[in-house]
Amino acid sequence: MDIRDLREIIGLTQAQVADELGVPRQEVIDCEENGETYLLTQYLSAFPINPQILNNPDVDPFLPSFDQTTPGHRMQTWRESHQIPSDLMAEALGISQEELARFEAGEMNQLSRRRGEEIERKTGINRKWLMYGDGREKGTPRIQPRPAGVQAPDQPSRENRNPAPNKPAGLRLRQARLSAGLSREDLADMLDLSVSRVAQMESGYIRDQKADHIISRLESRRESPDPETPREAGIRLRKVRKELGFSVREAADLLRLKHTTLAHLESGYITSQHADRLISALKGVPAQAHRSAFDARRAGIRIREERIKAGLSQKELSTILRVPVTRISLIELGQVSEKEAGDILRRIQGKPLREIKNRRVRQTDQVILGSNIRDARIRAGLSQKNLGDLLELPQTRISLIERGKVDEATAKQILQKLNELISSQDASGSPAEAARPEKARARRPLRPELGKQIQEARAAARLSQKAVADLLHISQGSVSYMEQGRVDEETCRSVLQTIAEAKA
Repeated sequence: MDIRDLREIIGLTQAQVADELGVPRQEVIDCEENGETYLLTQYLSAFPINPQILNNPDVDPFLPSFDQTTPGHRMQTWRESHQIPSDLMAEALGISQEELARFEAGEMNQLSRRRGEEIERKTGINRKWLMYGDGREKGTPRIQPRPAGVQAPDQPSRENRNPAPNKPAGLRLRQARLSAGLSREDLADMLDLSVSRVAQMESGYIRDQKADHIISRLESRRESPDPETPREAGIRLRKVRKELGFSVREAADLLRLKHTTLAHLESGYITSQHADRLISALKGVPAQAHRSAFDARRAGIRIREERIKAGLSQKELSTILRVPVTRISLIELGQVSEKEAGDILRRIQGKPLREIKNRRVRQTDQVILGSNIRDARIRAGLSQKNLGDLLELPQTRISLIERGKVDEATAKQILQKLNELISSQDASGSPAEAARPEKARARRPLRPELGKQIQEARAAARLSQKAVADLLHISQGSVSYMEQGRVDEETCRSVLQTIAEAKA
């Protein structure tokens, strides 16, 4: 008996279990995938599970006090047993009588832990018993009866309520569901959502892109006589992966996915067609060949992770390796040989880097050096911008240097240049403006034609900026900057090649 079996016995989703236990949903997925058992105690204490089932699978899995009716039916039974009218119950919960009637009829039976605690606080009903049928105590009412002669407050009319943000998309979804001959419960099971969430989507709380995706799934289900559910497709993908001898991380590297994304797909968030493509990709390469072959893209990702772990920026790493910053960007995108990748990892993790880190002076000395540089700059009659142009550094870097963010060697070089400049001014008697650079450092010119090529390739591949950013392991803002033309030819070719591989 493992974690997955217990969750399936209860009949809850991974998200509901994570919400009840107060842990991230990914932790539940990892425990089910890796066979972890440290959540068993929390399962037994949070849900109505008989502890004897761990030793004997044939015993009744539920406690004797377990009520297998729906939460809505349990609320109706509790309300009628304490003679609480429906209008008073709806007023205490802050909902309309129609919504209360739909909940008690079984149309809205999925409750979050926060909503269950709110209901218990307002009405007095036991949250555990209401949500899971657990507990012998059902709770004492906290609702005060309405005095005689006092009428119930009028419920707000539908015309006065806030309109749904996207009602046409919800109407299209409802029509597609009815055309497929499905109820809301069937659609909720198909999408692994709650019935209340499906009702919200049909009311208009849904984006057009999400509605089109669900409608396409309904149409494919109607064309196929016996369609495969997303959960069955995920189980089939997991089974094939285990038969081929791949772990989640190895299979994710082969499919160029994150291991968390693959675990999410295997838990049931995948279509049958997508599962077929992933299975064919897994079967295409033997496991041993995949493990022994050098993957340049994977090596670039590892170099980036080690660089961030060491607290280095791309510019600092380029200084250590004595290569341009653009070359570091290409290396992290996967344009690196096996020998070069090993050498870079040794430089990041090895002794040379530690020596570079240990060359920094104490903080008090850094502040003194920065103050001396500021005084020398003022004596030379230069602003931070002028000094930055003279040293070919941005003004923000000069500001950091004067605040103490500088090492001893760099400070000595800057002070030497400033002292030479002051001496030359004293000898010639010329004003300080004469020593300033004639022309500021030129910015990198924009290349709008390269940005347009990246944008057209992304549109042809039907990828968003966020999807391209995930492929390149950079931020979405960097992709936007590239499409504006702030990119060189070498980086542009690399990005176009990555988009072409994703499209293929």
